[in-house]
Amino acid sequence: MIQEQDLPKLEAPSKRAIAKATAVAAGIAAILLFTVVLPAEYGFDPLHTGAALRLTELSKPASGKPSPAILPAGGQQVLPAMTYTSQPSIYKVDSEDLALHPGEGVEIKYHMQKGAVMVYSWKASGKLMFEFHGEPDQKPNPDYYDSYELDNQIGKDHSHGSFTAPSTGIHGWFWENKGNKNVEMHLTAAGFFDSAKMFAGGDPDDLPIEDAK
Repeated sequence: MIQEQDLPKLEAPSKRAIAKATAVAAGIAAILLFTVVLPAEYGFDPLHTGAALRLTELSKPASGKPSPAILPAGGQQVLPAMTYTSQPSIYKVDSEDLALHPGEGVEIKYHMQKGAVMVYSWKASGKLMFEFHGEPDQKPNPDYYDSYELDNQIGKDHSHGSFTAPSTGIHGWFWENKGNKNVEMHLTAAGFFDSAKMFAGGDPDDLPIEDAK
């Protein structure tokens, strides 16, 4: 067993030594900042060491794409164009209340341009089997469609989310009540769609949609 008296006694460094070491470390950090970091990361080369060491080439964008590290004069980072998409008109809103008897199904679809966005929520008083899917205006064959979400085994009583149309066409849901009780459902949608239709076994019915207020 090691006894306390056997341990070597260590003396703490003096305040003067600590201050000196701190000053040396700060100086080294400042040198590295101006000679390496700024030229390599931001293309700022006040001492011309970056050009001599070819570090400024690292700050240039690859393949002509803008570097995310370059900031404009205001200090705000320029984000990719995909984070913002302009639309030619105001977005629409729609709200529907539906009642499905046992064995009944209904389908609601919105016509959207490719890249248009929609946010939605639907809530039901019981579980419904459903599929969220879409059909492009230009289909490779008459039976073609895209399936985004499918639950035909357990079902859900709600769903909330956002959707970006992968193609110009109609996009929406088919719900079916496979239970033995009536199910009431409320759907709310808002986005850049230009029309809405409901399919309930016969010819589709046009649904009124409104401009956002």
